[in-house]
Amino acid sequence: MKRTLYPILLALTIVATLLAGCAKPTPVPPTATPVPPTATPVPPTATPVPPTPTEAPKVDEFTVLANYISEKFAQWTPVVTADEVYENLTDGDPSNDPFIIDVRKPEDYAKGHIQGAYNIFWKDIVKEEYLSKLPKDRKIVTYCYTGHTGEVAATILMLLGYDAVNMKFGFMGWSKNDEALAQPRFTGPAGYPVETEPHPLTETYAPPSWETGQTDPAAIVLARAQALIPNWNPVITAEDLYENLTDGDDANNPFILSVRKPEDYAKGHIQGAYNVFWKEVAKPENLAHYPADKPIVTYCYTGHTGEAAATALLLLGYNVTNLKYGMMGWTDSDEVLAQPRYDVKTAPDYPIETEPHPLP
Repeated sequence: MKRTLYPILLALTIVATLLAGCAKPTPVPPTATPVPPTATPVPPTATPVPPTPTEAPKVDEFTVLANYISEKFAQWTPVVTADEVYENLTDGDPSNDPFIIDVRKPEDYAKGHIQGAYNIFWKDIVKEEYLSKLPKDRKIVTYCYTGHTGEVAATILMLLGYDAVNMKFGFMGWSKNDEALAQPRFTGPAGYPVETEPHPLTETYAPPSWETGQTDPAAIVLARAQALIPNWNPVITAEDLYENLTDGDDANNPFILSVRKPEDYAKGHIQGAYNVFWKEVAKPENLAHYPADKPIVTYCYTGHTGEAAATALLLLGYNVTNLKYGMMGWTDSDEVLAQPRYDVKTAPDYPIETEPHPLP
């Protein structure tokens, strides 16, 4: 029996094996390649852009300076007499003595000067090396030969914040020593003609063009003064002005500006002259009537406030000079002059010295 079953079992095993080989295998899903999760997009970090700086509005330096000069002129007394200086120096109280600056040439300072005076040539007064040695807590009195360049120096110092005034008539008003004066003194007027016809300011002009890059008024003054004062000729003589006006060529006539009081201008003035009081010479409404492309000649009574006005106009960009001795040197009419004129006979003759005084 066992032998009978064996062939059967063998046959069944073979059949089963064959059937298993013919059967389709159960499909195995392919192993998926893992896909990384999609990252949430991160916006790129923006490169920081600095904010556009707001450009500061450009400073109108001309107007800033004009307003500053007008404000300072309105409060300023530009001259002191020799008598007042001498009284101050001899009152027995040295604590109130002014700081005196002789702005003449060094060689003329050496010939004789007011006692205790220091020497700084007027064209050098704007140099930092000298300005740094001047006191701002003490009255400064400047003087020159006849009053003109001393007034330039005093005007600049006042605009820079110093308490400065100029001595009227300069060394000529202090001493009768002609050798120490070292320049011809005033001997009398030229006697040129005057007129009473007024000349209103009607034409308008564009202002001069310049800039220093400064914004503070005193800094503008310093920058302008340092650029202009060393090369400036601040006076014109009555003879030169008269020759210009009578040469038959009106095209070269200067613009003439009387800076005396209106009531004195009305008494008589140089032919063709306009009138603006010196304290108001830098007001913008007046500046609009001065030509920037033509020479300007200022004049006053004796040369002092005319020089202050000329200095202001120079800083503002005008081609300007001042009439030496003012109306005192032009007319022989005391009524027209409307102020006492210099007279060597009655002028004081105060003591002088030759000892130098180095700046502190």
